[in-house]
Amino acid sequence: MRPFAASLALLPLLLAPLSCSKSQPPAGKVVTAEQVCKETDGARVRMTGYFRYPRGMLSFCSNYGGHKTCDMALYAAPEPPPDFDVMHPQTGPEPVSTKLSVPVGGDTGEMGELPEKFSAADVKLHLPQSQTVGEGAKVTVDGKVAIVPSGGPTVPQSCYVNVDWAAGG
Repeated sequence: MRPFAASLALLPLLLAPLSCSKSQPPAGKVVTAEQVCKETDGARVRMTGYFRYPRGMLSFCSNYGGHKTCDMALYAAPEPPPDFDVMHPQTGPEPVSTKLSVPVGGDTGEMGELPEKFSAADVKLHLPQSQTVGEGAKVTVDGKVAIVPSGGPTVPQSCYVNVDWAAGG
């Protein structure tokens, strides 16, 4: 009976590696924010930049497809972009960034649930080894490109990256 009890005592230690967060996917092609929309739909990419919640009229979280995701952005420069103000539109060029679709959850590459009214301090991205980073942190993300069909030959192609992994920048 003792060997059985010893086996039960070791069971949590044996299962612990199985219950860890998801493993890192194969690295994607390293691209910049300027290059990402030139990739093909579904291409795996790896990008480094500054993780931010875009403050615009069309920034939101949704449950489309059965899993909650939030619209985020990866900016090329560390400076925060100007706040969105419909009464005083920005006159200069938009800061270089890539749109991200980030799953909500507790695994690596996912972000914490945002409360209904939130601030920059509530934005948290999960990294390996139970680390998290907040708004403005430099990170490297891996994911798949999703091309948004353009409205014709004169409309530039747009895209976003479905994030499935993140690490410190």
